[in-house]
Amino acid sequence: MFRVCWMVCILLALGLPPVAAQSEPVWLQAWLGRLNQERALAGVPPLRLVPVLVQVAQEHAAELTSGGGRRYRRIPADVISERLRRAGYSAHDWREDFVLLTADPQDALSRWRRESFHAALDERFRDLGVGAVLAGDVPLYVFLFGWHEGDYFARETARLDDRARVAAEMLERINAVRRRAGLLPLVANPLLDRVAQEHAADMLARSYSGHRTPEGRGPSDRALAAGYPSGIGENIVEQRFSASAALEAWLSSPEHRRNILHPDCREMGLGLAIGEGYDAATGGYRVIWVQNLGGS
Repeated sequence: MFRVCWMVCILLALGLPPVAAQSEPVWLQAWLGRLNQERALAGVPPLRLVPVLVQVAQEHAAELTSGGGRRYRRIPADVISERLRRAGYSAHDWREDFVLLTADPQDALSRWRRESFHAALDERFRDLGVGAVLAGDVPLYVFLFGWHEGDYFARETARLDDRARVAAEMLERINAVRRRAGLLPLVANPLLDRVAQEHAADMLARSYSGHRTPEGRGPSDRALAAGYPSGIGENIVEQRFSASAALEAWLSSPEHRRNILHPDCREMGLGLAIGEGYDAATGGYRVIWVQNLGGS
């Protein structure tokens, strides 16, 4: 969800000189330092300047005042989102704020903090771009706060770092479902774990998705080649950030549910691959779950 927040504050209240008195690196670093002081006081991680966001913010600053004087033309949120994408910034979310030099420093700063300074203190936003232009005879600053898809992805997948715990949780949840259906529980099989993990990693590395590899090898082909004594069933799901979410997706699909509740299944293997992948995944990041089910 994106929102454009308009705010007016006096730049001098922040201890920063006007645009004309600054070289670009100086005023950019000054704003970064001032905002990070506020974030430190709030216990929030610091922002970092991102050249792509600086570029887009500067373009917006010029466009906002293209009519001259202090009349601003709003830029629609969907247009900004598309510009970020085209510039190469994969935004999970963003905010844009505006700062206009006015006559009363304290009043303007108070309005900023009251109306929209929360965007500058939002811990989700770690990236910053700032653009500047003279609006008539006063400086207008455009702030673009970004939450990169990579930062979102890292936060959401952090709980999956302990693969042994994740595999144990999945097995426990699978067996709870099977018990309710009157079926015997499954046991973990290290060989099936390896087969499942290799397929998950291969899909991530070679940017494809499916039960068959680009060479046409299916689940049973891979299992038999690895030394498993029989064919297997296989479930795959992507973009789920917990074992419970992955299992819920499988159980919602009749075909996947049949695999999980197959009465002849006795063993399970689990693979999980996490990282950057092809564009079919949001922002180019993928979480790939592979479950192999055998009857050995």
